[in-house]
Amino acid sequence: MSRYPYTRLFWQSEYSIVIAGPHIQVLDTNTGDVLHSTAKCEEDQIASGPIRCAALSDCGKYLATSGEDKKLKTWQVDNLKLLSSRVLPKKPTYINFADNKDILVADKFGDIFRYQLHPNSNESSSGYTRDALSSHENPSGGELILGHASLLTTFLVTADGQYIVTADRDEHIRISWYPQGYTIESYCLGHQKYVSAIHIPSFSPGTLISGGGDSVLKLWDWMNGKLLRNIDVFSAVQPFIAVKAPKKKREWRNEGEDIESTDGKRGRRKNKGKRKEKRSADDGDAEESQDSAMPEGQPGEASTGESEVVFVVHRLASIPSITPKIVFSVVGATAIFWFSMDDNSEACIQHEPFYKPVIDFTLEDDGSVWVLLDADWSSQRSWSSQSKGNDSNLVEVRRWTPDNFTASHPPPLAMALNSCTLSATQADLKVLDLYSDLLALPKHLEAVAEDRTQDSSEMGIDDAATADDRSNDGSITKRELGRLKHKQALQRLQEVGRGTGLDFEPLPTDSKRVKCGGDTFALGLDEA
Repeated sequence: MSRYPYTRLFWQSEYSIVIAGPHIQVLDTNTGDVLHSTAKCEEDQIASGPIRCAALSDCGKYLATSGEDKKLKTWQVDNLKLLSSRVLPKKPTYINFADNKDILVADKFGDIFRYQLHPNSNESSSGYTRDALSSHENPSGGELILGHASLLTTFLVTADGQYIVTADRDEHIRISWYPQGYTIESYCLGHQKYVSAIHIPSFSPGTLISGGGDSVLKLWDWMNGKLLRNIDVFSAVQPFIAVKAPKKKREWRNEGEDIESTDGKRGRRKNKGKRKEKRSADDGDAEESQDSAMPEGQPGEASTGESEVVFVVHRLASIPSITPKIVFSVVGATAIFWFSMDDNSEACIQHEPFYKPVIDFTLEDDGSVWVLLDADWSSQRSWSSQSKGNDSNLVEVRRWTPDNFTASHPPPLAMALNSCTLSATQADLKVLDLYSDLLALPKHLEAVAEDRTQDSSEMGIDDAATADDRSNDGSITKRELGRLKHKQALQRLQEVGRGTGLDFEPLPTDSKRVKCGGDTFALGLDEA
């Protein structure tokens, strides 16, 4: 019988929480005893599919989860009691707590909504209409904080609670006020591909570290939107990427569009006039349109077709020490990686191998790392001859020494997690799809379109007007032209702000958001 791998671990000194497929388990950290498990709960409390997003409050008392069922569930950790279940407007991509009393949820349509930890009694699942600024209705009365025009991949609220940093699939990192998300403080522009992980170290609160599909990690002065340095990591990580993605198809579908593929021709839009109506009427079709254009098969599956390496940074974390360390993981890689955050020397990327794909990791306060592994993963390449220790372990623990991670006798919690596993069928594991980011994040554009975009990247704004005239004859698409204009406008705005010491002033509460290209700005409106 197959078993669920662990996809998330929240380590605490008293009790720890682990996510496995649709199930949640609470264990005693010191003894490893299973205190509570949703596997023993009533059927209506268990998620109808895998839990995709989870967050633990700073106080450690509350857990928020969501998944394929698009329900935001709030749990009391000490007895795993379900406190509330609310319907989300779209599938979530990331969840986090703010101030121990609010839950922030990012979704595939680029919006972040705020929900109270304890919903009001007058909240209902019906009767809410679309907010004037949001892109879709919210059935549970969530408060819109901000919106991107692209899929939001991750976000964080700064330690002082004054700012929210958001990243999306269109290479943008935005710093906005919190909770006045319509006020934009700065942008961190420079990524060429999607941004999938961001982190602000506790020992350097003015520095933001970001990574995604680019071959480098970027360090920013996030308040001013200034790039401090690039750290090349791909060359060190590539030998450890074991899970490959199926070769991408040379076609792409925009959100809400239908593509009719023809040999040697670009797909064309169908039912153009009904697109807006269909997007709001059908809750799932528009948001799943990208998935339907993805390559067939799943990453890691044995296939006779071609595969390719797709680079996706999964998580960034930091270890405060005499020489601070940055730790990160990559989707499908069989190791975790780290480097010293020293401005005076070139970063040397080091690794700790586990010989099975790393799903996620969690750091203790002392720097020890708990690594969640896809221990049952297998491919045409045999890893058994290189493996060390117990190949069947779903969890490995490494203790941090002054210079390296070292293996030690596993604590009771790790032994319990490796022995008390939850059974799953092959169909359950296929739905779990641990490596979906390898297909979901890259943009599968036609090779010709990619070349055109690259060739036009140095084109000026004035030249863009000429290109606009050419867009009708097929030399450059309107979508490419729009993205180009948007990027150049943002870069010019940023340059002007740096050169003149421009600061973004607070805006009145009656300001309106307007969307420009891939992002949302705030405009103050004077009363009539």
